[in-house]
Amino acid sequence: MEVLPVTNQFGVGFSAEKAWGGPTWREAAASSAAAGPGPAAEAALAQRLERELRAAKGASELAAAEVLVPAELLARAARQALALAEPEPCGARGAALIVHVAERRLAAFKLDPATLTTHEIHLHLEHDAANWTSMLPQFLKNLTRGGTVIISPRFTITKKKLFRSEAQ
Repeated sequence: MEVLPVTNQFGVGFSAEKAWGGPTWREAAASSAAAGPGPAAEAALAQRLERELRAAKGASELAAAEVLVPAELLARAARQALALAEPEPCGARGAALIVHVAERRLAAFKLDPATLTTHEIHLHLEHDAANWTSMLPQFLKNLTRGGTVIISPRFTITKKKLFRSEAQ
């Protein structure tokens, strides 16, 4: 599990910052065009998801809480998001990723700010109600500094197209 501490303020709308500190989506796509999204693109997206969750956490009801995320959750979500984006006209570059935690929108960002958004990928994370802290009485939970939120290793991911082709 990973702890996501507060680092930044959550901005309204989509983040306008450059998507990656490392290779761009174009570079990652060019290196693995025949094989689909590669490990470099998956790792970059997982790191971006972590940065966005850290930034968004500060402005939400999770600000005072410690958030525990299963170790491979973001990597699995990144892999599935890239697989969903692959058949789209602009691929992953045309995606906007929106993260929901417990049915609330927590973060939203474009994977490549320079590319027109052709589809949205919604990542739905849930609290893990089956963990050991759910058995504690409420007064013990209140003694901690805002509590600990444990994210479930299960998630759902959906795609919403923002265009309609002539064939449809």
